Amino acid sequence: MSLVVSLVCASLLAVPIVATLALQIGTNRLVNETEASLIKQAAIYAGAYVVAIEAGSPEAGGPLPGYYLPPPKRIFWSAASRTFRPLLNLRQDVVEPVRPDPVPTAARLDPRYARIAPGLSALADNAGRTTLSTVVFLDHQGIDMLAREPASFAAVPEVQQALQGDVGAALRWRSDAGTRFRLAALGGGTGFRVLIAYPVISQNRVIGAVYLSRTAPGLTEYFAGERIAFIVLVAVTLLSAAVVGTLLVRTMLRPIRALRDQSRMVASGGHSELAPLGHYGMREIAELGEAVITMAGTLSRRSKEIGIYTNHVTHELKSPVTSIMGAAELLEDGQLSHDAQQSLIGTIKTQGERMDLLLHQLRDMTRSRESLRGKPGQIRDMLPEIVDLDISLAPLDAVLPLSVAHGQTVLAHMAQNARHHGATRLELVWAGRTLRLSDNGTGFADSDLGRLAEPFFTTRREQGGTGLGLAIVVAILELYGARLTPVATPGGAVFEIAFD
Repeated sequence: MSLVVSLVCASLLAVPIVATLALQIGTNRLVNETEASLIKQAAIYAGAYVVAIEAGSPEAGGPLPGYYLPPPKRIFWSAASRTFRPLLNLRQDVVEPVRPDPVPTAARLDPRYARIAPGLSALADNAGRTTLSTVVFLDHQGIDMLAREPASFAAVPEVQQALQGDVGAALRWRSDAGTRFRLAALGGGTGFRVLIAYPVISQNRVIGAVYLSRTAPGLTEYFAGERIAFIVLVAVTLLSAAVVGTLLVRTMLRPIRALRDQSRMVASGGHSELAPLGHYGMREIAELGEAVITMAGTLSRRSKEIGIYTNHVTHELKSPVTSIMGAAELLEDGQLSHDAQQSLIGTIKTQGERMDLLLHQLRDMTRSRESLRGKPGQIRDMLPEIVDLDISLAPLDAVLPLSVAHGQTVLAHMAQNARHHGATRLELVWAGRTLRLSDNGTGFADSDLGRLAEPFFTTRREQGGTGLGLAIVVAILELYGARLTPVATPGGAVFEIAFD
Protein backbone atom coordinates (compact mmCIF):
# COMPACT_ATOMS: atom_id res chain seq x y z
CA MET A 1 0.00 0.00 0.00
CA SER A 2 2.87 2.35 0.79
CA LEU A 3 4.19 1.68 -2.71
CA VAL A 4 0.81 2.59 -4.23
CA VAL A 5 0.67 5.86 -2.30
CA SER A 6 4.25 6.66 -3.30
CA LEU A 7 3.55 5.88 -6.95
CA VAL A 8 0.43 8.08 -6.99
CA CYS A 9 2.30 11.00 -5.44
CA ALA A 10 5.28 10.45 -7.75
CA SER A 11 2.91 10.41 -10.73
CA LEU A 12 1.48 13.74 -9.72
CA LEU A 13 4.93 15.21 -9.17
CA ALA A 14 5.94 13.91 -12.58
CA VAL A 15 3.29 16.01 -14.31
CA PRO A 16 5.53 19.08 -14.74
CA ILE A 17 8.39 16.88 -15.95
CA VAL A 18 6.15 15.13 -18.44
CA ALA A 19 4.78 18.50 -19.52
CA THR A 20 8.32 19.76 -20.11
CA LEU A 21 9.17 16.66 -22.14
CA ALA A 22 6.00 17.16 -24.11
CA LEU A 23 7.02 20.74 -24.81
CA GLN A 24 10.44 19.53 -25.90
CA ILE A 25 8.78 17.14 -28.27
CA GLY A 26 6.63 20.08 -29.26
CA THR A 27 9.81 21.84 -30.33
CA ASN A 28 9.56 19.70 -33.44
CA ARG A 29 6.26 21.41 -34.08
CA LEU A 30 7.96 24.78 -33.77
CA VAL A 31 10.56 23.62 -36.30
CA ASN A 32 7.83 22.64 -38.74
CA GLU A 33 6.09 25.96 -38.25
CA THR A 34 9.37 27.77 -38.91
CA GLU A 35 9.95 25.64 -41.99
CA ALA A 36 6.45 26.42 -43.33
CA SER A 37 6.97 30.12 -42.68
CA LEU A 38 10.32 30.14 -44.52
CA ILE A 39 8.82 28.32 -47.51
CA LYS A 40 6.07 30.94 -47.75
CA GLN A 41 8.63 33.76 -47.50
CA ALA A 42 10.80 32.05 -50.08
CA ALA A 43 7.86 31.76 -52.47
CA ILE A 44 7.31 35.53 -52.22
CA TYR A 45 10.99 36.28 -52.71
CA ALA A 46 11.09 33.85 -55.65
CA GLY A 47 8.08 35.58 -57.21
CA ALA A 48 9.77 38.96 -56.90
CA TYR A 49 12.97 37.43 -58.29
CA VAL A 50 11.13 36.12 -61.39
CA VAL A 51 9.27 39.39 -61.99
CA ALA A 52 12.50 41.34 -61.76
CA ILE A 53 14.50 39.05 -64.05
CA GLU A 54 11.71 38.83 -66.66
CA ALA A 55 11.27 42.60 -66.66
CA GLY A 56 14.67 43.03 -68.28
CA SER A 57 15.18 43.35 -72.02
CA PRO A 58 15.07 39.94 -73.77
CA GLU A 59 17.99 41.01 -75.94
CA ALA A 60 20.16 41.78 -72.92
CA GLY A 61 21.62 38.30 -72.58
CA GLY A 62 19.72 35.83 -74.69
CA PRO A 63 17.61 32.93 -73.31
CA LEU A 64 17.46 32.48 -69.52
CA PRO A 65 20.04 29.99 -68.23
CA GLY A 66 19.44 27.22 -65.72
CA TYR A 67 18.37 23.62 -65.24
CA TYR A 68 15.47 22.64 -67.50
CA LEU A 69 12.77 20.88 -65.47
CA PRO A 70 11.65 17.35 -66.42
CA PRO A 71 7.90 16.82 -67.04
CA PRO A 72 6.88 15.76 -63.48
CA LYS A 73 8.50 18.84 -61.96
CA ARG A 74 7.12 21.11 -64.68
CA ILE A 75 3.61 19.88 -63.82
CA PHE A 76 4.15 20.52 -60.10
CA TRP A 77 5.58 24.05 -60.48
CA SER A 78 3.03 25.09 -63.11
CA ALA A 79 0.03 24.01 -61.02
CA ALA A 80 -2.51 26.61 -59.86
CA SER A 81 -1.65 25.86 -56.21
CA ARG A 82 1.18 24.06 -54.46
CA THR A 83 1.37 22.50 -50.99
CA PHE A 84 4.43 21.16 -49.21
CA ARG A 85 4.56 18.45 -46.59
CA PRO A 86 6.92 18.97 -43.62
CA LEU A 87 10.46 18.25 -44.77
CA LEU A 88 12.15 18.30 -41.34
CA ASN A 89 11.72 16.12 -38.27
CA LEU A 90 13.77 17.06 -35.24
CA ARG A 91 13.25 13.62 -33.69
CA GLN A 92 14.59 11.78 -36.74
CA ASP A 93 16.82 14.08 -38.74
CA VAL A 94 20.44 14.67 -37.79
CA VAL A 95 21.36 18.27 -37.03
CA GLU A 96 24.01 19.08 -39.62
CA PRO A 97 27.18 21.09 -38.99
CA VAL A 98 27.15 24.86 -39.21
CA ARG A 99 26.29 26.17 -42.68
CA PRO A 100 29.52 26.29 -44.70
CA ASP A 101 30.76 29.57 -46.09
CA PRO A 102 30.43 30.15 -49.83
CA VAL A 103 33.35 28.93 -51.90
CA PRO A 104 35.15 31.47 -54.14
CA THR A 105 34.59 30.73 -57.81
CA ALA A 106 35.99 31.83 -61.14
CA ALA A 107 32.50 32.01 -62.64
CA ARG A 108 31.02 35.42 -63.11
CA LEU A 109 27.54 36.68 -62.40
CA ASP A 110 25.34 37.23 -65.47
CA PRO A 111 24.62 40.97 -65.96
CA ARG A 112 20.91 40.34 -65.73
CA TYR A 113 21.38 38.99 -62.20
CA ALA A 114 23.70 41.82 -61.24
CA ARG A 115 21.06 44.30 -62.40
CA ILE A 116 18.27 42.97 -60.17
CA ALA A 117 20.48 42.22 -57.14
CA PRO A 118 20.18 45.67 -55.49
CA GLY A 119 16.38 45.61 -55.69
CA LEU A 120 16.19 42.13 -54.14
CA SER A 121 18.61 43.21 -51.42
CA ALA A 122 16.40 46.18 -50.53
CA LEU A 123 13.35 43.90 -50.43
CA ALA A 124 15.13 41.45 -48.12
CA ASP A 125 16.28 44.23 -45.79
CA ASN A 126 12.80 45.67 -45.43
CA ALA A 127 11.05 42.31 -44.99
CA GLY A 128 13.75 40.88 -42.73
CA ARG A 129 12.96 43.45 -40.05
CA THR A 130 9.64 41.64 -39.58
CA THR A 131 10.41 38.07 -40.59
CA LEU A 132 13.79 37.96 -38.77
CA SER A 133 15.00 35.66 -41.53
CA THR A 134 18.36 35.76 -43.31
CA VAL A 135 18.04 35.68 -47.13
CA VAL A 136 20.68 34.87 -49.75
CA PHE A 137 19.80 35.22 -53.43
CA LEU A 138 21.58 32.76 -55.73
CA ASP A 139 21.81 32.58 -59.49
CA HIS A 140 21.47 29.40 -61.54
CA GLN A 141 25.09 28.45 -60.62
CA GLY A 142 24.59 28.92 -56.90
CA ILE A 143 26.58 32.18 -56.83
CA ASP A 144 25.62 34.69 -54.14
CA MET A 145 24.22 37.62 -56.10
CA LEU A 146 25.05 40.12 -53.30
CA ALA A 147 28.61 38.99 -52.57
CA ARG A 148 31.46 41.47 -53.30
CA GLU A 149 33.53 38.71 -54.86
CA PRO A 150 32.04 35.75 -56.72
CA ALA A 151 31.31 32.96 -54.21
CA SER A 152 29.17 29.89 -54.64
CA PHE A 153 26.87 27.86 -52.35
CA ALA A 154 26.45 25.19 -55.03
CA ALA A 155 28.23 22.56 -52.89
CA VAL A 156 25.69 22.85 -50.04
CA PRO A 157 23.24 19.86 -50.21
CA GLU A 158 20.03 21.83 -49.77
CA VAL A 159 21.13 24.35 -52.42
CA GLN A 160 21.91 21.49 -54.81
CA GLN A 161 18.35 20.25 -54.35
CA ALA A 162 16.93 23.70 -55.08
CA LEU A 163 19.01 24.09 -58.26
CA GLN A 164 17.55 20.75 -59.41
CA GLY A 165 13.98 21.97 -59.02
CA ASP A 166 13.20 20.70 -55.47
CA VAL A 167 12.80 22.51 -52.16
CA GLY A 168 15.86 21.77 -50.04
CA ALA A 169 15.67 21.84 -46.22
CA ALA A 170 18.17 21.25 -43.42
CA LEU A 171 18.69 21.65 -39.69
CA ARG A 172 22.12 23.09 -38.93
CA TRP A 173 23.88 24.04 -35.72
CA ARG A 174 24.30 27.70 -35.07
CA SER A 175 27.86 28.95 -34.97
CA ASP A 176 27.41 29.99 -31.32
CA ALA A 177 26.08 26.58 -30.11
CA GLY A 178 28.94 25.24 -27.99
CA THR A 179 29.79 21.56 -28.30
CA ARG A 180 29.32 20.91 -24.56
CA PHE A 181 25.84 22.39 -24.49
CA ARG A 182 24.44 21.14 -27.77
CA LEU A 183 22.08 18.62 -26.15
CA ALA A 184 20.55 21.30 -23.94
CA ALA A 185 20.34 23.67 -26.90
CA LEU A 186 18.65 20.99 -28.96
CA GLY A 187 16.05 20.41 -26.26
CA GLY A 188 15.40 24.12 -25.99
CA GLY A 189 15.16 24.61 -29.74
CA THR A 190 17.60 27.52 -29.76
CA GLY A 191 20.92 25.95 -30.77
CA PHE A 192 20.17 25.33 -34.43
CA ARG A 193 18.72 27.03 -37.47
CA VAL A 194 16.18 25.97 -40.05
CA LEU A 195 17.45 26.45 -43.61
CA ILE A 196 15.29 26.41 -46.74
CA ALA A 197 16.59 26.55 -50.33
CA TYR A 198 13.72 27.41 -52.69
CA PRO A 199 14.08 27.17 -56.49
CA VAL A 200 13.33 30.24 -58.63
CA ILE A 201 11.62 29.00 -61.80
CA SER A 202 10.92 30.87 -64.99
CA GLN A 203 9.99 29.38 -68.36
CA ASN A 204 10.38 25.86 -66.88
CA ARG A 205 13.98 26.56 -65.94
CA VAL A 206 15.58 26.87 -62.51
CA ILE A 207 17.12 30.31 -62.97
CA GLY A 208 18.24 30.61 -59.35
CA ALA A 209 17.40 29.95 -55.74
CA VAL A 210 16.39 31.76 -52.56
CA TYR A 211 18.34 30.53 -49.52
CA LEU A 212 16.66 31.45 -46.20
CA SER A 213 17.50 30.61 -42.61
CA ARG A 214 16.02 31.35 -39.21
CA THR A 215 16.36 30.09 -35.65
CA ALA A 216 13.24 28.26 -34.54
CA PRO A 217 11.40 29.69 -31.49
CA GLY A 218 12.66 27.92 -28.34
CA LEU A 219 11.10 26.72 -25.13
CA THR A 220 12.77 29.54 -23.24
CA GLU A 221 10.74 31.99 -25.26
CA TYR A 222 7.62 29.97 -24.54
CA PHE A 223 8.33 29.86 -20.81
CA ALA A 224 9.18 33.54 -20.78
CA GLY A 225 5.65 34.28 -21.92
CA GLU A 226 4.02 31.61 -19.77
CA ARG A 227 6.16 31.96 -16.63
CA ILE A 228 3.27 32.70 -14.28
CA ALA A 229 1.15 29.88 -15.70
CA PHE A 230 4.07 27.47 -15.32
CA ILE A 231 4.66 28.51 -11.70
CA VAL A 232 0.95 28.08 -10.96
CA LEU A 233 1.04 24.62 -12.62
CA VAL A 234 3.96 23.51 -10.45
CA ALA A 235 2.38 24.92 -7.29
CA VAL A 236 -0.99 23.31 -7.99
CA THR A 237 0.69 20.01 -8.80
CA LEU A 238 2.70 20.02 -5.56
CA LEU A 239 -0.39 20.95 -3.57
CA SER A 240 -2.45 18.27 -5.32
CA ALA A 241 0.22 15.67 -4.62
CA ALA A 242 0.25 16.64 -0.94
CA VAL A 243 -3.55 16.57 -0.67
CA VAL A 244 -3.92 13.28 -2.54
CA GLY A 245 -1.10 11.71 -0.53
CA THR A 246 -2.70 12.83 2.74
CA LEU A 247 -6.10 11.53 1.68
CA LEU A 248 -4.67 8.19 0.58
CA VAL A 249 -2.79 7.79 3.85
CA ARG A 250 -5.84 8.70 5.91
CA THR A 251 -8.53 6.92 3.92
CA MET A 252 -6.62 3.81 2.85
CA LEU A 253 -3.16 3.28 4.29
CA ARG A 254 -3.90 3.76 7.99
CA PRO A 255 -7.21 1.82 8.04
CA ILE A 256 -5.71 -1.07 6.05
CA ARG A 257 -2.70 -1.23 8.37
CA ALA A 258 -5.06 -1.24 11.35
CA LEU A 259 -7.08 -4.06 9.77
CA ARG A 260 -3.83 -5.91 9.12
CA ASP A 261 -2.95 -5.61 12.81
CA GLN A 262 -6.42 -6.82 13.79
CA SER A 263 -6.12 -9.80 11.43
CA ARG A 264 -2.79 -10.69 13.00
CA MET A 265 -4.42 -10.44 16.41
CA VAL A 266 -7.16 -12.82 15.26
CA ALA A 267 -4.52 -15.22 13.97
CA SER A 268 -2.76 -15.10 17.35
CA GLY A 269 -5.98 -15.85 19.20
CA GLY A 270 -6.86 -12.39 20.50
CA HIS A 271 -10.48 -12.54 19.31
CA SER A 272 -12.06 -10.81 22.27
CA GLU A 273 -9.72 -7.80 22.08
CA LEU A 274 -11.00 -6.50 18.74
CA ALA A 275 -12.98 -3.27 18.59
CA PRO A 276 -14.24 -1.14 15.67
CA LEU A 277 -11.68 1.32 14.35
CA GLY A 278 -12.22 4.99 15.09
CA HIS A 279 -11.87 5.88 11.42
CA TYR A 280 -12.22 3.59 8.40
CA GLY A 281 -11.80 6.21 5.69
CA MET A 282 -13.90 4.47 3.03
CA ARG A 283 -17.19 2.60 3.03
CA GLU A 284 -15.58 -0.50 1.51
CA ILE A 285 -12.87 -0.55 4.18
CA ALA A 286 -15.53 -0.06 6.87
CA GLU A 287 -17.38 -3.10 5.50
CA LEU A 288 -14.10 -5.02 5.52
CA GLY A 289 -13.52 -3.96 9.13
CA GLU A 290 -16.99 -5.11 10.14
CA ALA A 291 -16.34 -8.42 8.38
CA VAL A 292 -13.07 -8.86 10.29
CA ILE A 293 -14.79 -8.15 13.62
CA THR A 294 -17.65 -10.49 12.70
CA MET A 295 -15.16 -13.17 11.72
CA ALA A 296 -13.31 -12.66 15.00
CA GLY A 297 -16.56 -12.95 16.92
CA THR A 298 -17.47 -16.13 15.06
CA LEU A 299 -14.03 -17.62 15.70
CA SER A 300 -14.24 -16.65 19.35
CA ARG A 301 -17.69 -18.20 19.67
CA ARG A 302 -16.64 -21.33 17.86
CA SER A 303 -13.52 -21.56 19.99
CA LYS A 304 -15.59 -21.33 23.14
CA GLU A 305 -18.10 -23.83 21.79
CA ILE A 306 -15.32 -26.27 20.95
CA GLY A 307 -13.98 -25.90 24.47
CA ILE A 308 -17.45 -26.43 25.95
CA TYR A 309 -18.14 -29.42 23.70
CA THR A 310 -14.78 -30.95 24.53
CA ASN A 311 -15.39 -30.62 28.26
CA HIS A 312 -18.94 -31.92 28.05
CA VAL A 313 -18.07 -34.79 25.75
CA THR A 314 -15.23 -35.76 28.06
CA HIS A 315 -17.60 -35.61 31.01
CA GLU A 316 -20.43 -37.42 29.23
CA LEU A 317 -18.19 -40.20 27.96
CA LYS A 318 -16.40 -40.61 31.28
CA SER A 319 -19.36 -42.27 33.03
CA PRO A 320 -20.08 -44.86 30.29
CA VAL A 321 -16.39 -45.65 29.92
CA THR A 322 -16.02 -46.07 33.68
CA SER A 323 -19.07 -48.38 33.79
CA ILE A 324 -17.78 -50.43 30.85
CA MET A 325 -14.30 -50.77 32.35
CA GLY A 326 -15.73 -51.75 35.76
CA ALA A 327 -18.02 -54.36 34.21
CA ALA A 328 -15.14 -55.73 32.13
CA GLU A 329 -12.94 -56.09 35.23
CA LEU A 330 -15.68 -57.98 37.08
CA LEU A 331 -16.20 -60.28 34.12
CA GLU A 332 -12.47 -61.06 34.05
CA ASP A 333 -12.68 -62.60 37.55
CA GLY A 334 -14.87 -65.40 36.24
CA GLN A 335 -16.41 -66.03 39.68
CA LEU A 336 -19.77 -64.44 38.95
CA SER A 337 -23.08 -66.20 38.54
CA HIS A 338 -24.75 -66.43 35.18
CA ASP A 339 -27.31 -63.76 36.11
CA ALA A 340 -24.57 -61.37 37.30
CA GLN A 341 -22.62 -61.91 34.11
CA GLN A 342 -25.69 -61.17 32.00
CA SER A 343 -26.34 -58.02 34.03
CA LEU A 344 -22.79 -56.78 33.46
CA ILE A 345 -23.03 -57.60 29.75
CA GLY A 346 -26.29 -55.60 29.62
CA THR A 347 -24.55 -52.70 31.34
CA ILE A 348 -21.74 -52.75 28.77
CA LYS A 349 -24.24 -52.87 25.93
CA THR A 350 -26.39 -50.07 27.35
CA GLN A 351 -23.43 -47.78 28.01
CA GLY A 352 -21.99 -48.54 24.56
CA GLU A 353 -25.29 -47.61 22.94
CA ARG A 354 -25.33 -44.38 24.94
CA MET A 355 -21.82 -43.55 23.75
CA ASP A 356 -22.81 -44.30 20.15
CA LEU A 357 -25.91 -42.11 20.42
CA LEU A 358 -23.88 -39.28 21.95
CA LEU A 359 -21.26 -39.42 19.20
CA HIS A 360 -23.94 -39.69 16.51
CA GLN A 361 -25.73 -36.57 17.77
CA LEU A 362 -22.46 -34.68 18.05
CA ARG A 363 -21.77 -35.52 14.42
CA ASP A 364 -25.28 -34.37 13.45
CA MET A 365 -24.78 -31.05 15.24
CA THR A 366 -21.43 -30.48 13.52
CA ARG A 367 -22.95 -31.24 10.12
CA SER A 368 -25.86 -28.90 10.86
CA ARG A 369 -23.48 -26.02 11.55
CA GLU A 370 -21.53 -26.64 8.35
CA SER A 371 -24.47 -27.27 6.01
CA LEU A 372 -25.90 -24.69 3.58
CA ARG A 373 -29.29 -23.03 3.60
CA GLY A 374 -31.97 -24.48 1.38
CA LYS A 375 -35.18 -23.27 -0.25
CA PRO A 376 -38.36 -22.87 1.85
CA GLY A 377 -40.69 -25.84 1.94
CA GLN A 378 -44.20 -26.68 3.12
CA ILE A 379 -44.48 -27.67 6.77
CA ARG A 380 -46.68 -30.69 6.04
CA ASP A 381 -43.76 -32.25 4.15
CA MET A 382 -41.58 -31.85 7.26
CA LEU A 383 -43.85 -33.46 9.85
CA PRO A 384 -42.37 -36.59 11.49
CA GLU A 385 -44.24 -39.76 12.43
CA ILE A 386 -43.85 -40.47 16.16
CA VAL A 387 -45.61 -43.40 17.79
CA ASP A 388 -48.35 -42.30 20.22
CA LEU A 389 -47.92 -38.62 19.30
CA ASP A 390 -50.69 -36.81 17.44
CA ILE A 391 -49.36 -33.83 15.43
CA SER A 392 -51.68 -31.10 14.11
CA LEU A 393 -50.84 -28.17 11.81
CA ALA A 394 -52.55 -24.86 11.08
CA PRO A 395 -52.76 -23.71 8.38
CA LEU A 396 -52.25 -26.86 6.35
CA ASP A 397 -50.58 -25.09 3.41
CA ALA A 398 -48.09 -23.13 5.55
CA VAL A 399 -44.61 -22.63 4.09
CA LEU A 400 -41.68 -22.57 6.50
CA PRO A 401 -38.44 -20.65 5.65
CA LEU A 402 -36.46 -23.89 6.01
CA SER A 403 -35.49 -26.51 3.52
CA VAL A 404 -37.54 -29.69 3.75
CA ALA A 405 -34.51 -31.68 4.98
CA HIS A 406 -33.65 -29.16 7.69
CA GLY A 407 -37.30 -28.77 8.64
CA GLN A 408 -37.64 -32.54 9.05
CA THR A 409 -34.62 -32.61 11.38
CA VAL A 410 -35.90 -29.68 13.47
CA LEU A 411 -39.46 -30.98 13.83
CA ALA A 412 -38.27 -34.53 14.47
CA HIS A 413 -36.16 -33.41 17.44
CA MET A 414 -38.95 -31.19 18.75
CA ALA A 415 -41.51 -34.00 18.46
CA GLN A 416 -39.19 -36.56 20.10
CA ASN A 417 -38.48 -34.08 22.89
CA ALA A 418 -42.26 -33.65 23.45
CA ARG A 419 -42.89 -37.43 23.43
CA HIS A 420 -40.03 -38.08 25.87
CA HIS A 421 -41.73 -35.68 28.27
CA GLY A 422 -45.01 -37.56 28.14
CA ALA A 423 -46.84 -35.57 25.44
CA THR A 424 -49.51 -37.29 23.32
CA ARG A 425 -50.42 -34.20 21.28
CA LEU A 426 -48.27 -31.60 19.51
CA GLU A 427 -49.82 -28.51 17.88
CA LEU A 428 -47.99 -26.41 15.27
CA VAL A 429 -49.33 -22.93 14.42
CA TRP A 430 -47.65 -20.75 11.76
CA ALA A 431 -48.50 -17.05 12.10
CA GLY A 432 -46.57 -14.26 10.42
CA ARG A 433 -42.92 -15.22 10.76
CA THR A 434 -43.29 -17.33 13.90
CA LEU A 435 -43.92 -21.05 14.33
CA ARG A 436 -45.45 -21.93 17.72
CA LEU A 437 -45.14 -25.52 19.01
CA SER A 438 -47.31 -26.57 21.99
CA ASP A 439 -47.59 -30.02 23.62
CA ASN A 440 -49.46 -31.53 26.54
CA GLY A 441 -46.47 -33.14 28.21
CA THR A 442 -44.96 -32.54 31.63
CA GLY A 443 -43.20 -29.39 30.45
CA PHE A 444 -40.20 -27.82 32.13
CA ALA A 445 -39.49 -26.01 35.35
CA ASP A 446 -39.27 -22.22 35.00
CA SER A 447 -35.68 -22.36 36.30
CA ASP A 448 -34.68 -24.60 33.40
CA LEU A 449 -36.16 -22.48 30.58
CA GLY A 450 -32.97 -20.44 30.07
CA ARG A 451 -30.79 -23.56 29.74
CA LEU A 452 -32.87 -25.81 27.50
CA ALA A 453 -30.90 -24.96 24.35
CA GLU A 454 -27.50 -25.40 25.99
CA PRO A 455 -25.55 -28.37 24.65
CA PHE A 456 -25.56 -31.40 27.02
CA PHE A 457 -28.21 -29.89 29.33
CA THR A 458 -30.99 -32.44 29.86
CA THR A 459 -33.71 -33.19 32.36
CA ARG A 460 -33.73 -36.87 31.28
CA ARG A 461 -30.20 -37.95 32.03
CA GLU A 462 -31.45 -41.02 33.95
CA GLN A 463 -33.51 -42.08 30.94
CA GLY A 464 -30.57 -41.73 28.55
CA GLY A 465 -31.02 -38.13 27.44
CA THR A 466 -27.90 -36.54 25.92
CA GLY A 467 -28.93 -32.87 25.93
CA LEU A 468 -28.02 -32.44 22.25
CA GLY A 469 -31.43 -32.54 20.60
CA LEU A 470 -32.31 -28.86 21.06
CA ALA A 471 -28.65 -27.91 20.44
CA ILE A 472 -28.94 -29.46 16.97
CA VAL A 473 -32.19 -27.55 16.39
CA VAL A 474 -30.52 -24.27 17.39
CA ALA A 475 -27.54 -24.95 15.10
CA ILE A 476 -29.85 -25.45 12.11
CA LEU A 477 -31.99 -22.39 12.89
CA GLU A 478 -28.88 -20.19 13.11
CA LEU A 479 -28.24 -20.93 9.44
CA TYR A 480 -31.55 -19.21 8.62
CA GLY A 481 -31.25 -16.39 11.13
CA ALA A 482 -34.02 -17.90 13.29
CA ARG A 483 -34.28 -18.10 17.10
CA LEU A 484 -35.71 -20.83 19.32
CA THR A 485 -37.36 -19.46 22.48
CA PRO A 486 -39.02 -21.56 25.24
CA VAL A 487 -42.17 -19.91 26.63
CA ALA A 488 -43.30 -20.33 30.25
CA THR A 489 -46.72 -21.98 30.45
CA PRO A 490 -48.79 -23.60 33.23
CA GLY A 491 -49.02 -26.97 31.48
CA GLY A 492 -46.99 -28.73 28.83
CA ALA A 493 -44.17 -27.11 26.89
CA VAL A 494 -44.33 -24.22 24.41
CA PHE A 495 -41.56 -23.20 22.00
CA GLU A 496 -41.55 -20.37 19.46
CA ILE A 497 -39.34 -20.32 16.40
CA ALA A 498 -39.07 -16.74 15.10
CA PHE A 499 -37.64 -16.01 11.64
CA ASP A 500 -36.20 -12.58 10.77
